[in-house]
Amino acid sequence: MSQLSDTQHQKAVAYIKQHARPLEQTLYAYYFENGSVDAVLGALGRFQNADGGFGHGLESDIRIIDSSVIATTIAFQKFRELNIPESHPMVQKAGQYLLNQYHSTQKTWSNIPKNVDDAPHAPWWEYADDLSHNFVNPRAEIVGYFYDYPNLFPTALRDELIQAVMTYIEIHHEVEMHELLCYIRLAETANLPSDIHQKLNTFLTPLVEKMVSRDSSTWGEYGLTPLSVVSTPKSLFYLHFADVIPQNLAYINTQQSEYGYWSPSWSWAFANVMAWNDAERDLRGVITLNNLLYNHHLG
Repeated sequence: MSQLSDTQHQKAVAYIKQHARPLEQTLYAYYFENGSVDAVLGALGRFQNADGGFGHGLESDIRIIDSSVIATTIAFQKFRELNIPESHPMVQKAGQYLLNQYHSTQKTWSNIPKNVDDAPHAPWWEYADDLSHNFVNPRAEIVGYFYDYPNLFPTALRDELIQAVMTYIEIHHEVEMHELLCYIRLAETANLPSDIHQKLNTFLTPLVEKMVSRDSSTWGEYGLTPLSVVSTPKSLFYLHFADVIPQNLAYINTQQSEYGYWSPSWSWAFANVMAWNDAERDLRGVITLNNLLYNHHLG
């Protein structure tokens, strides 16, 4: 059986209700207990700053309260997931923040602010003025939100950026795992023109086959598993991995702790143990909710 037992499910729910952030608690209620979207947005709104961007550890590995593009893209993932309209003030403010953070000379965004060192963070989040490593992550993902919310972003800029993304994939055939996820979020954009969707699909399919491991002996490592790219049967690459998803579900379900949570496969306790403890607590809630949703949608 690939599904969680009732006892495992109940332990996971108890953990979320007692220890997860209010955002994950309200998302759980939304998906499993007929909770309201407004409650989720209320919890998400606690992470939004006056400049429209999101911070306050929404990206758990960056503890700074100030806004970052990476945290704001996570907010947009939630807006998309919940079908929040572009008329909503939170979406409008977040869209304006992204426009304000755009680097027109380099045609992309910095994922993190210059003052990221004002608070603890994972050591791999280091600010750099050179944004050439940001042409895919976050640019490809953000362009998708330009299509999701067409009245919030200039059409000319959207068209310029999608052309830049498509030109980039013609030249750069090697991608890093987080870049692959950004490309997939773009390819899964509902309003993406069909010709662009097809080109992206053609580009991504061999990369997904190469980078997503079907080998269960590697699933405990930091890398891409089938469930990294497939969250529901509507996911772009569901059919590619439908045969192995039950096995991937069965594997993650064996990894649940006796206390009901799942832990991240990475750590930066070596850099700041107290800050990591806070991040790990938040991440346990995020991952535990995600694993419940995988079982719900795919089990």
